[in-house]
Amino acid sequence: MEAIPIENTVDSPTPDASAAPPAEKASTKPETPPAESEPTATTEAEPSAEARPAAESGGEPAAEALAAAEDGTEPAAEVEAEASAEDPKPKPDSANKPRGKAPRQTRVASLYRALRSERPIEGQVGQVIKGGYEVRLGKVRGFCPHSQIDIHRVEDPAEHVGKHFLFRVTQVRRGGEDVVVSRRAVLEDQRREEASAVRATLLEGAIMRGHVASVAGFGAFVDLGAGVMGLVHVSELSHARISRVEDVVKQGDEVSVKILKLHDSGKKISLSIRQAENDPWAGVGATFHPGKIYPGTVRRLTQFGAFVEMGPGVEALAPASEFPPSAKGWKEGLAVGATSDWLVLSVDAPHRRISITPPVEGIDLAASLEQLKEGALMKGKVQRIEDYGVFVWLAPGRVGLMPNALSGTPRGSDMKRHFPLGQEIEVEIRELEDDGRRIRLARKGVEAQPERRPRTAPRPDRAPRVDRPTPAADTPGFGTSLADKLRAALAASSERKD
Repeated sequence: MEAIPIENTVDSPTPDASAAPPAEKASTKPETPPAESEPTATTEAEPSAEARPAAESGGEPAAEALAAAEDGTEPAAEVEAEASAEDPKPKPDSANKPRGKAPRQTRVASLYRALRSERPIEGQVGQVIKGGYEVRLGKVRGFCPHSQIDIHRVEDPAEHVGKHFLFRVTQVRRGGEDVVVSRRAVLEDQRREEASAVRATLLEGAIMRGHVASVAGFGAFVDLGAGVMGLVHVSELSHARISRVEDVVKQGDEVSVKILKLHDSGKKISLSIRQAENDPWAGVGATFHPGKIYPGTVRRLTQFGAFVEMGPGVEALAPASEFPPSAKGWKEGLAVGATSDWLVLSVDAPHRRISITPPVEGIDLAASLEQLKEGALMKGKVQRIEDYGVFVWLAPGRVGLMPNALSGTPRGSDMKRHFPLGQEIEVEIRELEDDGRRIRLARKGVEAQPERRPRTAPRPDRAPRVDRPTPAADTPGFGTSLADKLRAALAASSERKD
């Protein structure tokens, strides 16, 4: 950005471009004396009556120049100076005399040009005054408010004292006595140009470096450069589950982000810190092995199990059904944030699943799995009771079902009374399915209850239906013969009375 230089005309007199050396003046005189009617060279060189007061007064501005300065227009003295520079006519010797003080409109001419063209000028911060800073613009003193010295809030105003900056002139009044400048306007123009260049380089899927500008409850705003902001939603901050944004990033942190989406031609940018980092699940298969014990921290407790963080961004599930039976429930001894040892049951890296359970002292998982064979007798503990049977915990990750029919109890018995939670019983493995994940058990020495006895004798078949013959038309029916008999009896009774 090109700056306008400040004209400094105070310390040295202003030379007259049209003044000629004395030798040249002598050469211009005619050899013969002029006629009496013609004015001499001295008479022509005398200043006019209007110019003499200004020259004698040390160069103070005229009323017209002051009025022009009040209106914010170009001072008349500057126009006259430019015109005199083009005029080859010699000037009187009095005009070449050093002046004690340059006209004010000449000293602030560059400020008027900067005000009209909105081009920055260079200045030096002098001192901190009430409301802002005193700025030296050549031999003119200006004022810069605190809010206009920088884009961001300045904690220590004295840090700018003595420094040279580019300022934009925003106000010139009272012939240069009231000059207001702004450095913030210059910085904002520079930032807009830089922001356009940064947005031109943004591509979806690209990974860039930035710093956290601010933090909110829903995510963090990241500055990609020149004030180009993007939002990292809280779900894209980390592979691990987080409760607060401040637990992952803080204001001023430098982070790597991946551009997910550019909205409205780059005005709104969706970013992700999580996708810019290495996926922690990529090496899970080589880090965790089934049957081994690893430390983990409980992060959440739900009705169906506990979520345990086994590493940064890697969470495993400890199902409630895999916990050893306890009279107080499977949550006994568990607390959010507590770290303990966990036994890995299975690892499914492609689907991001790890199944774990607390290790049981004195029980070897490998040895227990070798005993799981059809017909084998094992000892287990009652884990829970349902209407259709009893679940028995045999080993870490191995729970079998003993149906009511194979429990050795009479039909309709209260199973909770016969099998209290945590009671150790001996069972026989009847069936193994799904690689030992589904186990059917029976009480030791108990056979399946016989089914209900069939009826001793089947019901006799009914005799086939015989179709009755249809009576003839003249054959009296049951109703007809009865009516005839009643009529005959009434007729006989009436005859006897007669």
